[in-house]
Amino acid sequence: MNKIIVVLLLLIAPIVNAIEKIPADDETYIYGLGIDADHSNAQKFALADITQKLSTRVQSSVGISQSKSGNVTNTDTKQRTTAVSQEIELPNVHVLESVKKDNQWRVLIRVERKLVQLALKQQLEDLNDELSFLLEDFVESQGPACWYALTTNNHKKEKLFALIPAYIGSGMKEESTVTFKKQATSFDRLLKRCKYKNKYTINYPKQTPIDFKNSFEQLMKKQGYKVTNQKKNAGTIDVKFTEKKTYAYKNHLNIISAEVSVLDEFGDTKKHVKFKSKGSSFNNKKEASRKAVVNLIKKIETLIIKS
Repeated sequence: MNKIIVVLLLLIAPIVNAIEKIPADDETYIYGLGIDADHSNAQKFALADITQKLSTRVQSSVGISQSKSGNVTNTDTKQRTTAVSQEIELPNVHVLESVKKDNQWRVLIRVERKLVQLALKQQLEDLNDELSFLLEDFVESQGPACWYALTTNNHKKEKLFALIPAYIGSGMKEESTVTFKKQATSFDRLLKRCKYKNKYTINYPKQTPIDFKNSFEQLMKKQGYKVTNQKKNAGTIDVKFTEKKTYAYKNHLNIISAEVSVLDEFGDTKKHVKFKSKGSSFNNKKEASRKAVVNLIKKIETLIIKS
Protein backbone atom coordinates (compact mmCIF):
# COMPACT_ATOMS: atom_id res chain seq x y z
CA MET A 1 0.00 0.00 0.00
CA ASN A 2 2.78 2.44 0.88
CA LYS A 3 4.45 1.79 -2.46
CA ILE A 4 1.21 2.53 -4.26
CA ILE A 5 0.83 5.87 -2.42
CA VAL A 6 4.41 6.83 -3.27
CA VAL A 7 3.82 6.04 -6.93
CA LEU A 8 0.64 8.12 -6.95
CA LEU A 9 2.41 11.05 -5.35
CA LEU A 10 5.16 10.83 -7.93
CA LEU A 11 2.57 10.89 -10.69
CA ILE A 12 0.69 13.89 -9.24
CA ALA A 13 3.78 15.96 -8.39
CA PRO A 14 4.75 16.83 -12.00
CA ILE A 15 1.19 18.03 -12.73
CA VAL A 16 1.10 20.27 -9.64
CA ASN A 17 4.54 21.68 -10.37
CA ALA A 18 3.61 22.31 -13.97
CA ILE A 19 0.46 24.20 -13.05
CA GLU A 20 2.24 26.36 -10.45
CA LYS A 21 5.02 27.32 -12.86
CA ILE A 22 3.53 29.43 -15.63
CA PRO A 23 5.46 29.16 -18.89
CA ALA A 24 7.08 32.39 -19.99
CA ASP A 25 5.30 34.26 -22.77
CA ASP A 26 7.14 34.12 -26.09
CA GLU A 27 6.68 35.25 -29.68
CA THR A 28 4.22 32.44 -30.32
CA TYR A 29 2.08 32.10 -27.19
CA ILE A 30 0.68 34.11 -24.27
CA TYR A 31 -0.19 32.21 -21.08
CA GLY A 32 -2.73 32.85 -18.35
CA LEU A 33 -3.38 31.30 -14.94
CA GLY A 34 -6.63 31.46 -12.99
CA ILE A 35 -7.14 30.21 -9.42
CA ASP A 36 -10.47 29.94 -7.61
CA ALA A 37 -12.61 27.49 -5.67
CA ASP A 38 -15.08 27.59 -8.55
CA HIS A 39 -13.83 26.04 -11.79
CA SER A 40 -15.78 28.44 -14.01
CA ASN A 41 -14.34 31.46 -12.19
CA ALA A 42 -10.83 30.03 -12.44
CA GLN A 43 -11.24 29.85 -16.22
CA LYS A 44 -12.45 33.46 -16.35
CA PHE A 45 -9.55 34.60 -14.20
CA ALA A 46 -7.12 32.84 -16.52
CA LEU A 47 -8.56 34.88 -19.40
CA ALA A 48 -8.32 38.04 -17.29
CA ASP A 49 -4.68 37.18 -16.55
CA ILE A 50 -3.89 37.34 -20.26
CA THR A 51 -5.78 40.58 -20.79
CA GLN A 52 -3.89 42.15 -17.88
CA LYS A 53 -0.64 41.18 -19.51
CA LEU A 54 -1.71 42.78 -22.75
CA SER A 55 -2.26 46.12 -21.09
CA THR A 56 -2.40 47.50 -17.60
CA ARG A 57 -4.58 50.34 -18.92
CA VAL A 58 -7.43 47.97 -19.65
CA GLN A 59 -9.44 48.11 -16.46
CA SER A 60 -9.65 44.55 -15.25
CA SER A 61 -10.75 42.61 -12.76
CA VAL A 62 -8.94 43.06 -9.55
CA GLY A 63 -10.60 44.55 -6.51
CA ILE A 64 -8.63 44.92 -3.28
CA SER A 65 -10.10 45.39 0.19
CA GLN A 66 -8.19 45.74 3.43
CA SER A 67 -9.10 45.15 7.06
CA LYS A 68 -6.95 45.90 10.07
CA SER A 69 -6.81 43.96 13.31
CA GLY A 70 -4.44 45.49 15.84
CA ASN A 71 -1.15 46.07 14.06
CA VAL A 72 -1.89 43.48 11.39
CA THR A 73 -3.38 44.49 8.03
CA ASN A 74 -5.14 41.76 6.08
CA THR A 75 -5.49 42.26 2.33
CA ASP A 76 -8.16 40.40 0.42
CA THR A 77 -7.82 40.42 -3.38
CA LYS A 78 -10.68 39.11 -5.50
CA GLN A 79 -10.95 38.95 -9.25
CA ARG A 80 -14.32 39.98 -10.60
CA THR A 81 -15.95 37.48 -12.92
CA THR A 82 -16.88 40.33 -15.27
CA ALA A 83 -13.27 40.74 -16.22
CA VAL A 84 -11.71 42.36 -19.22
CA SER A 85 -11.97 39.12 -21.13
CA GLN A 86 -15.44 40.37 -22.05
CA GLU A 87 -13.87 43.36 -23.78
CA ILE A 88 -10.98 41.60 -25.48
CA GLU A 89 -12.03 38.67 -27.59
CA LEU A 90 -9.39 35.98 -27.12
CA PRO A 91 -9.56 33.46 -29.99
CA ASN A 92 -8.83 29.72 -29.87
CA VAL A 93 -8.11 29.53 -26.15
CA HIS A 94 -6.34 26.25 -25.33
CA VAL A 95 -6.55 24.77 -21.83
CA LEU A 96 -3.19 23.26 -20.94
CA GLU A 97 -3.96 22.16 -17.38
CA SER A 98 -6.97 22.06 -15.09
CA VAL A 99 -6.06 20.80 -11.63
CA LYS A 100 -7.76 21.01 -8.24
CA LYS A 101 -5.48 21.36 -5.23
CA ASP A 102 -6.39 22.37 -1.66
CA ASN A 103 -9.98 23.04 -2.76
CA GLN A 104 -8.72 25.50 -5.39
CA TRP A 105 -8.91 25.04 -9.13
CA ARG A 106 -5.80 26.05 -11.05
CA VAL A 107 -6.49 26.54 -14.74
CA LEU A 108 -3.63 27.24 -17.14
CA ILE A 109 -4.46 28.43 -20.65
CA ARG A 110 -2.64 29.79 -23.67
CA VAL A 111 -3.52 31.72 -26.79
CA GLU A 112 -1.59 32.18 -30.00
CA ARG A 113 -0.17 35.69 -30.16
CA LYS A 114 -0.84 36.19 -33.89
CA LEU A 115 -4.49 35.23 -33.49
CA VAL A 116 -4.87 37.67 -30.59
CA GLN A 117 -3.39 40.42 -32.74
CA LEU A 118 -5.81 39.64 -35.58
CA ALA A 119 -8.78 39.59 -33.20
CA LEU A 120 -7.79 42.92 -31.64
CA LYS A 121 -7.27 44.47 -35.05
CA GLN A 122 -10.72 43.36 -36.16
CA GLN A 123 -12.31 44.81 -33.01
CA LEU A 124 -10.47 48.09 -33.45
CA GLU A 125 -11.41 48.39 -37.11
CA ASP A 126 -15.08 47.65 -36.43
CA LEU A 127 -15.26 50.24 -33.65
CA ASN A 128 -13.34 52.72 -35.78
CA ASP A 129 -15.85 52.30 -38.63
CA GLU A 130 -18.84 52.73 -36.31
CA LEU A 131 -17.42 55.94 -34.89
CA SER A 132 -16.53 57.22 -38.36
CA PHE A 133 -20.13 56.86 -39.57
CA LEU A 134 -21.35 58.56 -36.40
CA LEU A 135 -18.99 61.52 -36.71
CA GLU A 136 -19.86 62.01 -40.38
CA ASP A 137 -23.52 62.55 -39.40
CA PHE A 138 -22.69 65.49 -37.14
CA VAL A 139 -19.70 67.24 -38.71
CA GLU A 140 -22.00 69.96 -40.07
CA SER A 141 -24.66 69.80 -37.36
CA GLN A 142 -23.60 70.23 -33.76
CA GLY A 143 -26.20 70.61 -31.06
CA PRO A 144 -28.59 68.56 -28.90
CA ALA A 145 -28.96 65.75 -31.47
CA CYS A 146 -25.18 65.44 -31.71
CA TRP A 147 -24.76 65.57 -27.93
CA TYR A 148 -27.31 62.79 -27.40
CA ALA A 149 -25.85 60.58 -30.12
CA LEU A 150 -22.26 60.95 -28.94
CA THR A 151 -22.97 60.54 -25.23
CA THR A 152 -25.02 57.42 -26.03
CA ASN A 153 -22.11 55.95 -28.01
CA ASN A 154 -19.30 57.21 -25.79
CA HIS A 155 -18.75 53.68 -24.48
CA LYS A 156 -17.62 52.64 -27.98
CA LYS A 157 -14.96 55.34 -27.99
CA GLU A 158 -13.85 54.25 -24.50
CA LYS A 159 -13.59 50.66 -25.67
CA LEU A 160 -11.59 51.71 -28.73
CA PHE A 161 -9.24 53.73 -26.54
CA ALA A 162 -8.83 50.82 -24.10
CA LEU A 163 -8.03 48.31 -26.84
CA ILE A 164 -5.25 50.44 -28.35
CA PRO A 165 -2.67 49.74 -25.61
CA ALA A 166 -3.78 46.09 -25.56
CA TYR A 167 -3.02 45.90 -29.28
CA ILE A 168 0.42 47.36 -28.67
CA GLY A 169 0.87 45.02 -25.70
CA SER A 170 0.20 42.06 -27.98
CA GLY A 171 3.39 42.91 -29.85
CA MET A 172 2.25 45.35 -32.52
CA LYS A 173 4.11 48.58 -33.24
CA GLU A 174 2.67 51.78 -31.88
CA GLU A 175 2.57 53.26 -35.38
CA SER A 176 -0.17 50.79 -36.28
CA THR A 177 -2.58 52.48 -33.85
CA VAL A 178 -2.27 56.07 -35.14
CA THR A 179 -5.59 55.92 -37.03
CA PHE A 180 -7.46 54.65 -33.98
CA LYS A 181 -5.94 57.28 -31.69
CA LYS A 182 -6.95 60.03 -34.11
CA GLN A 183 -10.48 58.68 -34.19
CA ALA A 184 -10.76 58.76 -30.39
CA THR A 185 -9.39 62.32 -30.36
CA SER A 186 -11.82 63.43 -33.08
CA PHE A 187 -14.71 61.94 -31.13
CA ASP A 188 -13.74 63.79 -27.95
CA ARG A 189 -13.35 67.09 -29.79
CA LEU A 190 -16.73 66.83 -31.47
CA LEU A 191 -18.39 65.79 -28.21
CA LYS A 192 -16.91 68.86 -26.53
CA ARG A 193 -18.28 71.15 -29.26
CA CYS A 194 -21.70 69.49 -29.15
CA LYS A 195 -21.81 69.77 -25.37
CA TYR A 196 -21.14 73.50 -25.68
CA LYS A 197 -24.04 73.78 -28.15
CA ASN A 198 -26.39 71.51 -26.17
CA LYS A 199 -28.92 74.33 -25.71
CA TYR A 200 -32.65 74.23 -25.01
CA THR A 201 -35.60 76.53 -24.62
CA ILE A 202 -38.00 75.56 -21.84
CA ASN A 203 -41.76 75.82 -22.18
CA TYR A 204 -43.53 76.07 -18.82
CA PRO A 205 -47.27 76.08 -18.21
CA LYS A 206 -48.87 79.15 -16.70
CA GLN A 207 -48.64 79.64 -12.94
CA THR A 208 -45.63 77.35 -12.58
CA PRO A 209 -44.02 78.08 -9.17
CA ILE A 210 -40.88 80.18 -9.50
CA ASP A 211 -38.98 77.93 -7.08
CA PHE A 212 -39.68 74.99 -9.40
CA LYS A 213 -38.38 76.92 -12.41
CA ASN A 214 -35.18 77.90 -10.61
CA SER A 215 -34.54 74.38 -9.25
CA PHE A 216 -35.35 72.71 -12.57
CA GLU A 217 -33.08 74.95 -14.64
CA GLN A 218 -30.27 74.62 -12.12
CA LEU A 219 -30.56 70.83 -12.30
CA MET A 220 -30.55 70.79 -16.10
CA LYS A 221 -27.49 73.04 -16.26
CA LYS A 222 -25.70 70.80 -13.78
CA GLN A 223 -26.26 67.83 -16.10
CA GLY A 224 -24.92 69.57 -19.23
CA TYR A 225 -28.11 71.14 -20.61
CA LYS A 226 -27.85 74.86 -21.41
CA VAL A 227 -30.96 77.01 -21.15
CA THR A 228 -31.40 79.71 -23.79
CA ASN A 229 -34.06 82.09 -25.10
CA GLN A 230 -32.87 81.69 -28.70
CA LYS A 231 -34.78 78.99 -30.53
CA LYS A 232 -32.45 78.67 -33.53
CA ASN A 233 -30.56 75.34 -33.49
CA ALA A 234 -31.83 74.73 -29.94
CA GLY A 235 -33.72 71.81 -28.52
CA THR A 236 -36.93 72.13 -26.54
CA ILE A 237 -37.95 71.00 -23.07
CA ASP A 238 -41.72 70.93 -22.63
CA VAL A 239 -42.98 70.89 -19.06
CA LYS A 240 -46.58 70.14 -18.14
CA PHE A 241 -47.37 70.90 -14.55
CA THR A 242 -50.57 70.70 -12.44
CA GLU A 243 -51.05 71.06 -8.72
CA LYS A 244 -53.78 69.82 -6.43
CA LYS A 245 -53.92 71.38 -2.99
CA THR A 246 -55.99 69.97 -0.15
CA TYR A 247 -56.38 70.52 3.59
CA ALA A 248 -57.54 67.80 5.94
CA TYR A 249 -56.94 66.89 9.56
CA LYS A 250 -54.98 70.12 10.02
CA ASN A 251 -52.52 69.01 7.35
CA HIS A 252 -51.75 70.85 4.11
CA LEU A 253 -51.17 68.46 1.19
CA ASN A 254 -49.86 69.47 -2.23
CA ILE A 255 -49.82 66.89 -5.08
CA ILE A 256 -47.94 67.74 -8.28
CA SER A 257 -48.49 65.88 -11.55
CA ALA A 258 -45.74 66.59 -14.07
CA GLU A 259 -44.79 65.55 -17.58
CA VAL A 260 -41.45 66.40 -19.16
CA SER A 261 -40.45 65.94 -22.81
CA VAL A 262 -36.95 66.61 -24.14
CA LEU A 263 -36.67 67.18 -27.89
CA ASP A 264 -33.60 67.88 -30.00
CA GLU A 265 -33.30 70.70 -32.53
CA PHE A 266 -35.00 68.56 -35.18
CA GLY A 267 -38.05 67.90 -33.00
CA ASP A 268 -37.17 64.27 -32.26
CA THR A 269 -38.15 63.21 -28.73
CA LYS A 270 -35.17 62.02 -26.69
CA LYS A 271 -36.87 61.61 -23.33
CA HIS A 272 -40.47 61.63 -22.17
CA VAL A 273 -41.55 60.85 -18.62
CA LYS A 274 -44.56 61.32 -16.36
CA PHE A 275 -44.52 61.33 -12.59
CA LYS A 276 -46.11 62.67 -9.43
CA SER A 277 -44.80 64.03 -6.18
CA LYS A 278 -46.34 65.30 -3.00
CA GLY A 279 -45.50 67.46 -0.04
CA SER A 280 -47.29 67.95 3.26
CA SER A 281 -47.08 70.37 6.16
CA PHE A 282 -48.92 71.03 9.39
CA ASN A 283 -47.76 74.65 9.27
CA ASN A 284 -48.91 76.14 5.97
CA LYS A 285 -49.60 75.37 2.30
CA LYS A 286 -46.48 77.26 1.17
CA GLU A 287 -44.26 74.79 3.00
CA ALA A 288 -46.26 71.87 1.55
CA SER A 289 -45.74 73.29 -1.94
CA ARG A 290 -42.01 73.71 -1.34
CA LYS A 291 -41.65 70.10 -0.20
CA ALA A 292 -43.60 68.87 -3.23
CA VAL A 293 -41.25 70.78 -5.54
CA VAL A 294 -38.16 69.36 -3.81
CA ASN A 295 -39.50 65.82 -4.21
CA LEU A 296 -40.39 66.52 -7.82
CA ILE A 297 -36.88 67.71 -8.65
CA LYS A 298 -35.46 64.53 -7.11
CA LYS A 299 -37.73 62.41 -9.31
CA ILE A 300 -36.78 64.38 -12.39
CA GLU A 301 -33.11 63.75 -11.69
CA THR A 302 -33.78 60.03 -11.30
CA LEU A 303 -36.16 59.51 -14.22
CA ILE A 304 -34.71 61.89 -16.80
CA ILE A 305 -31.05 62.53 -16.09
CA LYS A 306 -30.12 58.99 -15.08
CA SER A 307 -32.34 57.14 -17.57
